[in-house]
Amino acid sequence: MNSYNIYKKNNEATILYHAIARDEDQVMELAKEAGIDMDGLSIELERSNVKDQLGKPLSARIEDALIY
Repeated sequence: MNSYNIYKKNNEATILYHAIARDEDQVMELAKEAGIDMDGLSIELERSNVKDQLGKPLSARIEDALIY
C-alpha cells in the first residue's frame, strides 16, 4: 500500500484528505465510496510501501486530513 495526499489543485499547501491505497485508481474508488467529490482535487503520492508499527501493510482507507 501507498500513502497519498489529496489537495485542491491550486493549493498544495492545504491537504484535505489522506488515503492509503494500492494506486491512484483505488484512491478514486475510496473517495467515491466516501462521497468525496474529486473534481478540482489532485492526488499526490506521499510514500510507497507504507506499513504499521509491526511491519504489516496498512489497509486501504481515506480520511480527512488532521489539522492542528
